[in-house]
Formats: sequence, C-alpha cells, structure tokens
Amino acid sequence: MMRKLALPDGLTVFSLNADETRFVHREVFGERCYLQHGIELHDGDCVFDVGANIGLSSLFFHRECAGVRVYAFEPSPATFECLKANVELYGVKAHLFECGLSSQPGTAEFTYYPANTVRSGFHVDLETDRKTTKTYMVNNGIAERNADLFLGLLFKKTTFLCPLRTLSEIVDEDGVTLIDLLKIDAERSEREVLAGIRAEHWGMIRQVAVEVQDEAGALGEVQNLLESHGFKVATEQDPLLKGTAVFSVFATRP
Repeated sequence: MMRKLALPDGLTVFSLNADETRFVHREVFGERCYLQHGIELHDGDCVFDVGANIGLSSLFFHRECAGVRVYAFEPSPATFECLKANVELYGVKAHLFECGLSSQPGTAEFTYYPANTVRSGFHVDLETDRKTTKTYMVNNGIAERNADLFLGLLFKKTTFLCPLRTLSEIVDEDGVTLIDLLKIDAERSEREVLAGIRAEHWGMIRQVAVEVQDEAGALGEVQNLLESHGFKVATEQDPLLKGTAVFSVFATRP
C-alpha cells in the first residue's frame, strides 16, 4: 500500500516499503550513486531514467539542477502509481512511461516482488537474487539467521504481462535530440535496453550510468559496447555487494 514517508534529510515521499525506500534514498541522495566517475548534470539537461521504481532517482535529478527534463520508465503498475505520485508531489518535469525498454517492442512476463520491488524484473533468478540479497545483508552486519528470515518475506511474487518499447522508439516519438544522462537499473535487462538504441542515436547520448548483473559475460559486453561508441568507461562494485555479480558502469564522453 502506498503511504507517505519522511526521510532523514527532510524529504517526504510516497513509498511502498519503508525500509526499501530508505535504502534507495541513502544510495541515491546520500551516496549520489549515479553521479560518479565524472558524470555530472547541468541546468536543463535531459535524463532517461530506465527502471525508475518509485521515482527517487527522478526526484534526485530534479533537485540536482534546475529545469532537468526526465523520461522515466517503470513497468510495474503499483510501482508506477507511486512514481507518478512522487513526480506530481514535487512538480518534476517528467514524461512517464508504464512500460519496460528492450531490444524490440512487444510484451513480456514481469515478476513483481511486492516487498522487494527493486529486485522485480523481466529476468529474475530467484536463487541468485536471494543469494545477492543475503550477501548484501550479511556484509551490512545482519546475522545470517536473521537474513534468512527476511528472505522468506522479500521474495513472495506475482507475475503479469507488461508492454515493451525501445529507447529509439521514444526518441523518435518525442523528437529527443540529446540525452545528457542515460541511467539504467533494470535487473538483467540492461543489455536489451542498450540493444534498443539504433546506431544513429548513440551519438546523442552524453553519459551513461548502468547497473550490470555480470552473468554470461554481461559486464564485458556492456563495457565493450560503450567503448565502441566512443565512451570512456569506469566500473566499480559497492563494497556491500562484494561476492555478488552486481556492478556499476559509468560512461562519459572524453
């Protein structure tokens, strides 16, 4: 159920899960996780927020610089409604899309974890996701026994069909001429999102921040793709995710 939540810095947002919202807020606002390795925003920039969840990243971009224009994508209906509420609450200049992005338009089955919305996605791997979440908890000081108890609650799921579009389709439809930051946090869909960018549109993308699940060579594939399009690439892993396949890749134009 969507409820208002007051966060430590005084920001009040609509939230689906209080602990999850606090965790994401700490990453996005506290650690400024998307503005690393030379990535920066300026007044009036255009940001594509792929995997917007409840909108904390969109709010961050809005508050970071004046007049930032956000294109936010979230396929889960419940999460999308929370995103919409937060964008309206703060007057974010945003275009909202209740869909996923992929290599081709269509539909796909989406797995939704109501108690763990950030792990929801089109390509969930329950065993791996449980291990990743447990590793994060243990690295954060939570006892293994308690972590196991939490996991039983976090991964109850429901599934439904969601529409898919391509990034280039949105660019064409809205007449976008420049994307100053492409942020992707799409739970194993990152390669498909990038595959939905036609060759003629790569030149309009100035910076990329993407979370990569390094499975089946995904990390190297994403790094090589970005470098082939002229980006300088940096990669890091959150110390609390050490021992997992989750990495962050940052790409800027030299």
